[in-house]
Amino acid sequence: MLMDRMSRSEGMSKLTVGEKIYKLRKYNKTPQIVLAEIMRVRPDRIVRVERGEAEYSEAHINAAKEHFDIVGLPLTEQECITFRERLYYWRSLLKLGRLDDAEVIHKEVAKIDNLEPCDFYLVMLSKMMKVRHLIVIGKLESAEKILNDCQSLLPEMSVECAFHYYFNKGILSCSRGQNGYEEGLGFYLEAYEVLKNLESIFPDGDAGLYHNIASCYSFLEIPYRALFFLLKARRALEKNDVISSKLDLDRAFAFHYIQTNQLKEAEELLNKCLMKAEVFKDDTYIGYTLFYFGLASKRAENWKIAVGYFEEALKHFSIGTNNYNASVYHKIYCTIRAKSFVKATQLLDQAKLMSSASEMWAVYFKALRHHLKISSNMSTFNNDDAIEYIENIAIPRFIKEHEYFIAIDFYSLLEQHYEKLKSAKKSLLMAKAIRGIYERCYVYHGRNE
Repeated sequence: MLMDRMSRSEGMSKLTVGEKIYKLRKYNKTPQIVLAEIMRVRPDRIVRVERGEAEYSEAHINAAKEHFDIVGLPLTEQECITFRERLYYWRSLLKLGRLDDAEVIHKEVAKIDNLEPCDFYLVMLSKMMKVRHLIVIGKLESAEKILNDCQSLLPEMSVECAFHYYFNKGILSCSRGQNGYEEGLGFYLEAYEVLKNLESIFPDGDAGLYHNIASCYSFLEIPYRALFFLLKARRALEKNDVISSKLDLDRAFAFHYIQTNQLKEAEELLNKCLMKAEVFKDDTYIGYTLFYFGLASKRAENWKIAVGYFEEALKHFSIGTNNYNASVYHKIYCTIRAKSFVKATQLLDQAKLMSSASEMWAVYFKALRHHLKISSNMSTFNNDDAIEYIENIAIPRFIKEHEYFIAIDFYSLLEQHYEKLKSAKKSLLMAKAIRGIYERCYVYHGRNE
């Protein structure tokens, strides 16, 4: 009786070729005498190999592969090592966007399930790489089906395969948009925990995972955690010459420096980003960088300078996109804060038609109109409609969209308004709400302590 030399969960199989062919023979209910005919050997050769007293030749192995429909798939130890390296080469091709080359390997592993009786590890690793391939080419439903089918096998997977499983689950969750980021972050953090046990495979960590985790924390507006993982991504990319990836990281660092009030550091990085973006002549990169310059000036309360940056950013974004709408929004907000109320009214009238196509942006710009009304009449008692809209519709929407810092802008407005009205109780309530957001974003990192 043959015995497995290692459990399925321990990674690369240590079975001999003879043991693997035995498992394939038993699984496919192929009698020894039939296999002997296929290999053109005497039946006793099969018996001796399965007892561990002899080995198969290369010709025998090739005949077995033909019979079990695993031609091109690995059986020998060297074949398994090479095959595994080819799977990671496949992953690299996908990262680089070389989809034609990736498709070649995708076709090579089409029959990988036939190897499952004797090499669970390589079958699972192949499936996880296939899922990544399907995600990259946009076949998300097919990718999700494979992961769902593999979910019950997770306890049996190697740590390495579990890493890819959680990573892929994170990507799929985040692909659903804002409703999937918290779930996606959970899967990414599972992958991060598993990655700690894979130093031999990922000695420099995984920049892609770190960047994705940082992106989730960024979307959820938890800046210090985002910075932590951005730093890990940068270290993992130190030996990587992909300039665009480093530019993305620098811009992300700058954004979170702004959120954490490290404005000098943000400005230094943004100057580098702008220079690189202009070298590339990439409109999107230039627009993003100018937009972040605007956010930095807004944070410093340099309202007129911020307006100028947002105006410049608008030239690099397509009308109606989120980037364009966000630039218009912040431009109008800063115009209001600069007390240019007539100009702000004109801009809001222009934005009304533009924002009507999006229910979300309609709320944002309507909130700004109420912000303008209160700002221009801070001491009046005739702002009930504006206050009701901001408290009951706008701020809950900002929270839903994870726009916590925009919510602070409006809570701060109401706090000042109530102070002007000598309404200490209501002013304190606004201050308490602001403190709660700061604790959520900076102290508890999104947790419910």
